[in-house]
Amino acid sequence: MTNRQFNHAATTVPGATSDARSRRSLHFPHLRSMRASALRCAVLLTLLLSACTMQTTAPFDSASWKSQRGADAQHNRRGTMVAALEKSIAVGMPRAQVLGLLGEPDSIDAASSTDVYELGVAQYGVDEEFYQIHYQDGKVASHRWGRR
Repeated sequence: MTNRQFNHAATTVPGATSDARSRRSLHFPHLRSMRASALRCAVLLTLLLSACTMQTTAPFDSASWKSQRGADAQHNRRGTMVAALEKSIAVGMPRAQVLGLLGEPDSIDAASSTDVYELGVAQYGVDEEFYQIHYQDGKVASHRWGRR
């Protein structure tokens, strides 16, 4: 079957007049253009929405982190450094080394040997975030980011 015969067969509807078939074939390029435009819009919208939800990350800067101690939740910018911070803190690291890097914690739970550093309000929300470091025998046993 030639391409022309295939196109004719694809547009042939039983009982349709040749006039109706030719009108449909005239509109087909227009529909293809509309579908392509819709697809481009969908891809663009997806990219824009994913860009809106991407969290910005900053390199870890010890001095900047320490300067945020005691900052109110709305202005605390530690949260942008958490991804880089997690690469800097390792299980087994002595507490003295962590304190040298992060400074004094915002709060200490002596009963559970846990230091808590406030990160401020979540970038797209109202929850406050924190970074918690649990010690065992003076060394990091675990560390995690959390929300409350």
